[in-house]
Order: sequence, then structure tokens, then C-alpha cells
Amino acid sequence: MTSLNADTQSELIAALDLGSNSFHLIIARLNAGKLEPLHKVKHRVRLRAGLNKANELSYEAMLRAASSLKEMSATIKTHQIKKCRVVATHTLREAVNRNAFLSLAEYSLGFPIEIISGSEEARLIYQGVVRSEEIKDSCLVVDIGGGSTEIVLGEGTDTQYRDSKNMGCISFTERYFSKGVNQKSFKRAEVSALQKLEQCSHHFRTSHPNKVFATSGTAKALFKAIGLVSETTDHLELNTLLKLQHLLCQIDGVSKLSLVGIDEARAMVLPAGLAIMIALMKSLNLTALTFCSAALREGVLFEMEQQNKQGDTRLRTRQHLQRLYNVDRRQAQQIAETCELFWHQTSKSWSLTSTKLKTLLLEAAYLYEVGQQINVTDFQQHSAYILANSDLAGYNQDEQLLLSTIVIGARKRFRRRRLPDIRIISHKMLTRLIRLFRLAVILNNSRQPLVIDLLSLQVDGREMMLSIDKQFFLEQDVTMADLNKESSVMANLGYTLSCQIV
Repeated sequence: MTSLNADTQSELIAALDLGSNSFHLIIARLNAGKLEPLHKVKHRVRLRAGLNKANELSYEAMLRAASSLKEMSATIKTHQIKKCRVVATHTLREAVNRNAFLSLAEYSLGFPIEIISGSEEARLIYQGVVRSEEIKDSCLVVDIGGGSTEIVLGEGTDTQYRDSKNMGCISFTERYFSKGVNQKSFKRAEVSALQKLEQCSHHFRTSHPNKVFATSGTAKALFKAIGLVSETTDHLELNTLLKLQHLLCQIDGVSKLSLVGIDEARAMVLPAGLAIMIALMKSLNLTALTFCSAALREGVLFEMEQQNKQGDTRLRTRQHLQRLYNVDRRQAQQIAETCELFWHQTSKSWSLTSTKLKTLLLEAAYLYEVGQQINVTDFQQHSAYILANSDLAGYNQDEQLLLSTIVIGARKRFRRRRLPDIRIISHKMLTRLIRLFRLAVILNNSRQPLVIDLLSLQVDGREMMLSIDKQFFLEQDVTMADLNKESSVMANLGYTLSCQIV
């Protein structure tokens, strides 16, 4: 890797992947779309091993993670990195006490941590592979992790199908290989993996990708391991993997993995990874796989580079949803513009300083009506469900939950006590965003062109005072009635909304 020096430090960015088995930090420079890795750190934290049957993460596992993150924080500070994105995957998606862990982890690291969905993890892995390999045509990527396996099919940088299956080398080791490695345990693990792949295999059986890659630690170890049974180690074939399986079932078979440089910790979970890889090749009709060293963390770095460009992932996600659900874009734009006006008018009094929260408020406006195609009655509930449960490329789980919460609170009853806990925003700030959003929606209910310069909103604690130029109310009696109704709704919650025509 290239050595770090003072001339390049201002250009450096970092990505940190909190995986189920290992934490991976990469510091790199992106220049004209080219990734130049400068420093990498890997800690085997075994986070998944700390998850019990009730999906509670043990205190010991939390402390191991915190210790690792303190070291990585020191590395980041040494190289004066200001932009670092941290993503957490399967184990923290599963952990019921993840918020307690994240508080400790973020304190140790000094950067916010995002929990991403399996689909988003798959998309970022794919981006890391195809952009590192400069793939322009069809490509399939598989990644067997500690707790989940991601499978992605795409064309160039565009994904056509992506999936994340709840099977990994650590979880399958616990389930099928805890009593030893033999043909019976391999068979049980393989059948289980085939069952999980059953519902998605048809997406791949008819495809003939030009490139097929396996990535991350399990794949890297398998490429080493096949050296025990084959002279060819530049690709994986099913027959070779079956020979490796036979070898590992022999007495002291697993111990032979040390002969090709596989350490004991990886060797213990490799049989499970092998069983999953065999199932993948059978289910997806794969003849051979090539290894790619790039994975999730590289995908995160490339995504960071793309954030401020016209082809931003979130913009494409929004436009896709608007097309899919036939959203009235002019109406969405008006609500967004009204939200933005109110944000700026109240930002000082209500301490609205987060650019991220402002962006999510506007995205909620753009996607507020996606549920209307399902049912106009209470469509906000359908919109909220879509935003919370769809695979939204470019959004993490907290962001999707925030979008959903703003949208579901946009009309009719406002159930303040039912607001969920969202790590990226306090209840107080969330309530303020919803109040702004409800007001913007009401003022655009008529679906008529709106001159936002005729509106002025002032706030003071729980009070909202809306001033409206009298020109706005030409033939808009219904809007005034809606505002009076909203005033009553807010009063019942202990808030004040007053309107005056000037």
C-alpha cells in the first residue's frame, strides 16, 4: 500500500465495516473515480459470538468491540481523517440491545454508526467489486459473511437483483458444526442453505453473467484452502469444493488448513462457509468464481465520492419510487419547498441545524404520496409502510424509519406518545419536524400553485404563529378550515398553532 504523507492527508477519507466476525478499516484517496488504498486495519472482534439465543449482545462482546474501536479511532486521528463513514451489518441488525452497544461504540470511535439493511449491504458490496474491477458488463457477486450472505446481480454499476440471506459461517458453525465436522453436518448445512436460496434462485438461473466474483474473508480462505486439493487456486469450481469437503471430513482434516496459511479462528468456521458456497454454486448454477479483494468497505468509499454528484444514489431511489407509484411530482415539489421555507424560518428558534435532518424532511415530502396508488383513504399509512420496509438504496435503517415516521404523522391524528425511538433524532426534534411537515401538507391540500413568499412562520417553544398574506386566501376557505382543525389537534397535545391574515 502507498505510504501516507502530509501532502495527501487533506484528501483522505475512511470507511469502517463492523462485520459479524471482523471490523475492517480502510483509509484511502479517491482520485477521478480511482480508489487508492493507503492504510488498512483488521480486528477479529467476533461480535456474532456474543449474541445469545434471545439476540442479546453480551457485555463482553461490547467491550471487545469498544476496545477495537478505540484503536481504530486513534488511527483515524493520527491521519487527520475528517470524513469517515461507519456501517454495521447483520449482527447489529439482529441485536435487540443494539442501541446500548451503539452508544458505547460511538463514544469509543468518535463517529456515528449506521446500521444498514441486508439489501443495502449487498448493493454496497457490489459497488465495491464492480468499481474496483472496472466492470462494464453483467456481473454476479456473492459474499459469505459471519451472519449473512449477500448475492447481487447487475450490469455495470447498476444492480438488477440483490438479496441478503440469513446464513453465515459463524451462525452455521454454531448450528451445524458445533459437534464436529463430518458428512452429516455438511449435508444438513448445505440443505439448509439450499432452502434459504430456494425463493431467489430463479432470478439467477436464466442469467449468464460475464463475471462472477466471490469476496470477503470466507471466500479468501476458500481460495487458499483449495490449494490442499488442487493445483489451480485462481478460481473456485464445484468439483474442487467437493474434494475440499471430503478432506475436511477426515480425521484432522480441519487442522490441515494451517498448511496453506489459514489460522485456527478462520479454520473453525470455514466448513460452514464451504457448505454455503457449495449450496450457492448448486442453486445458482455457477460453474466458477473468481476472488475479488474489494468488498463492503470499498463500496462505502465509492458511495462517499458519489454523494454530491448528480447521479446520487438517493436521488435515483426517489425518482424510482416516484415513477413506480405514479407520484404527482409537482405536488411533491411544492410540499418540499414549503417544508424548506418553514425550516429556514424556524431554524434559529428551534435549533434546526442538521443538514442531514433537513434533507430527510425534504425527502419525506417528495415521497409522501407513494401510498396513494394502494388506497387513497389513509394513504399516509401505506406510504409509511413502503418507506419503512422497501429496499431504499442510499438509506440506512434509522433514516428509513425517520422518513416513515414523518409521513405517517402528516395527517389526521398525531400520536405523539407512539413515536418510535430513532437514534439520529430526539423525540423533541422529531415532533418539531412533524409539526412543520403537517403544516406544509395542509397548505398544499388544494393542489393549487402556491406562492410561498406569502407565508411566514415564527415559533417559540411549543407555539407556532403562521402569518399569511391576504392574497393567499382568495377562494381558499377550505384551507383556513383545515388550519383551524389543526390548531385544535395541536391544542389537545399541549401545543399552540395560531394563524393571522396580514
